[in-house]
Amino acid sequence: MNEASKALLMSTVKEWTKFVADRAKITAVANDVAQMTKKILQECLAFMKAQKVEVDCDSPDTMKMLGIPVEVNPVVDASFPNVKANVILKCGGATRAIIINPNLTISAGGTPIAYEQLKKGIPDAFAANAAEFVRDGFLNVARTGAKEG
Repeated sequence: MNEASKALLMSTVKEWTKFVADRAKITAVANDVAQMTKKILQECLAFMKAQKVEVDCDSPDTMKMLGIPVEVNPVVDASFPNVKANVILKCGGATRAIIINPNLTISAGGTPIAYEQLKKGIPDAFAANAAEFVRDGFLNVARTGAKEG
């Protein structure tokens, strides 16, 4: 094999290695953001439960509002050479997306937040966005008679 062929193949290997590393890193971040989001939503639902609202929030993995599940799912779309990720929140017909940018900033309505900052403490804007989702989900479920939308 000549040097030009080796260089071409080595370039391809380097691109693939970078893609695999990015995919693993972004997947880990998406899963971590989903877990953080579940905990924040669980706190919001615990507040509502304390106000005598029919919610289930004993576990962040089995939350419900008026019997309808609250879903928090990390979604990674990895198609070489790009990796895109977000965390989808759903309850009834209410849906929100938290976008994980390639530079590891998190967009959840408002100014993007650095992932490292999010790990240190949940910014007020992030928590407010979660509370807005809980409100929207609850109102949607209440309006539809607690039927999945």
